[in-house]
Amino acid sequence: MKTFRRRGGQRWLYGAVALLVVVYGCWAGLRPIPLLQAASGLTQLTVQSATSTLNWPATGQSAVGLVGSPILDTHGAQTPVPTASTAKLITALTVLQAKPLAPGQQGPTITLTANDVAIYNAYLSQDGSLVVVQAGEQISEYQMLEAMLLPSANNMADSLAIWAFGSLPAYSTFANKYVQQLGLTETHIGSDASGFNPSTTSTAHDLVRLGELTMQNPLLAQIVGQPSAGGIPVVGTIKNVNRLLGTDNIIGVKTGNTNQAGGVFISASRTVVNTKPVTVVTALAGTPTLAQAMTDSLPFIQSAQANFKSVPVIQAGSVVGHYQLPWGGTLPVIASSSFNLEAWNGSVIPVTIKLNAVRDSTRTGQTVGQITMPASILAGQQSVPAALQTSPTVPSPFWRLLHPF
Repeated sequence: MKTFRRRGGQRWLYGAVALLVVVYGCWAGLRPIPLLQAASGLTQLTVQSATSTLNWPATGQSAVGLVGSPILDTHGAQTPVPTASTAKLITALTVLQAKPLAPGQQGPTITLTANDVAIYNAYLSQDGSLVVVQAGEQISEYQMLEAMLLPSANNMADSLAIWAFGSLPAYSTFANKYVQQLGLTETHIGSDASGFNPSTTSTAHDLVRLGELTMQNPLLAQIVGQPSAGGIPVVGTIKNVNRLLGTDNIIGVKTGNTNQAGGVFISASRTVVNTKPVTVVTALAGTPTLAQAMTDSLPFIQSAQANFKSVPVIQAGSVVGHYQLPWGGTLPVIASSSFNLEAWNGSVIPVTIKLNAVRDSTRTGQTVGQITMPASILAGQQSVPAALQTSPTVPSPFWRLLHPF
């Protein structure tokens, strides 16, 4: 009797174990496989464009940028040198901080005094650029900006700064803090607002940024783009000394020359990239004369406008990532389509690849992520799908049995 009970208990135990094995085998064979995770995860790629083909000026220091983007390139030692009359762009931006004007506004009417006549006479004795003034003359803030920026009147720069800040030292203190806030770390404003004194210094790098800031101000961009302006008290019509305005799509910005600075020229010109109009800003400082600065700038500006080329950022079918299959092997991911971009020669284009977690049932050609180039000044954001190049293999029953979780 005892033997029968022992054998019956064993049979029950064996049966229970067999049942558990069958249940486990069925569960292991039929359970869903956990999501497949991309081995490369979120990846940042960089695409190198062609080598720059800029026609750099042979003398001085130079730089180039696009309005709305960081400086693209520089040439020559970026050592601070006298700015000459390009300092008047600093004066204009700084005065508008204290006495803002919107496009179309004339601003306050300013009554000039004997002190303004004395400033005129002081520059006259040094053969500086001038606009005639009279004591008691009434002129608007906007007209003073025109007289300062178009014929590059040194006396108007100082008079405008004194009107806005009370004195030239007060202007200099404010302006030096302001340019630091703007990121012009190699720029220093000296004893006047005109740039005639060599104590105001900068680099071509900072002058490009200064030109960009000027062109981003609608009121100043409108002024520096004028060939002439009329209605100025005492003198009537004034002319822009930027003789290259209108040449090679040049729309601004400012010339400068003194004995100490030599020739300085900041230009802004228009071109179209990826169907978008963009403004190219160049700066040249430290050339012997203004005539040479402007002559040397022309091929430089032309080469900058042409320094864009179509870059194959992503090619259809190129492998951009993969999944590592837990049961062995890899699952390549490819770009579903191509996209090209007109890019600045010498630039690096960032590309982000984001692959999602997917089921093992995902098949060839199904989208599993996105390949994205972020928006820039040259183009809006572009994105193409990332897809599986092949379908996942099927895990073996043995692997399923050994990997329950």
